[in-house]
Amino acid sequence: MERLRRTEIFSVWSDEDLSHLFKGARVLEMNVGQILFLEGDAATAFYFLLDGQVKLVTSAADGHEKIVDILQGGDLFAEAVAFLGYRYPVQAIAAMPSRVLEIPLTIFLVILQQHQELMLQMLGRLSLRLRHLIMELRHLTVESADQRVVGYLLELCPSGNSPVSLLLPAKKAMIAARLGLTPETFSRVLKRLREEHLITVEKLKIYIHRPSALRQWAKEDR
Repeated sequence: MERLRRTEIFSVWSDEDLSHLFKGARVLEMNVGQILFLEGDAATAFYFLLDGQVKLVTSAADGHEKIVDILQGGDLFAEAVAFLGYRYPVQAIAAMPSRVLEIPLTIFLVILQQHQELMLQMLGRLSLRLRHLIMELRHLTVESADQRVVGYLLELCPSGNSPVSLLLPAKKAMIAARLGLTPETFSRVLKRLREEHLITVEKLKIYIHRPSALRQWAKEDR
């Protein structure tokens, strides 16, 4: 319950309301490659990833798979679509063995109807999240490969300019697809960053020497 409360949407819910919600929810055990929902399916539930990894994918114009997002344990997803009663615009696939909490939309809406102040607070949080997604889409369409990779690495960093060691949350090929890049382009950018002595790479572990220098490098014309 406490993990769900740490999400933006449920941070304002009482213990009683969360308990009511949990009574109708169920935990799904997923194997690698198992599909949680398909693109176009009616949105009857939304989900909280307890542990593991789930990728959200859609079909690109050329017929290839396009990764929209890579979800980690503690992520809530599909809530906006379910809340509005739409169909899922993507499909969700387990990228590794995962456990997912499925929350039926019907129970969720009953609780909101009983506490309309929760609905207003949640709409505000969903609006902020939508704004973030719009900004991210804009970045992916106008930024260079260097800027996309650097921006992604900096998102994983804590605030400040101290040296930081981070672990990439997914395989490099999956992250490249998430950024709209080929694996080869992603690797080339990492290589350039290493040659500039901005980062050190050990498989999925990346050491960033100075985040501010990394940010400045992405702004320079090359």
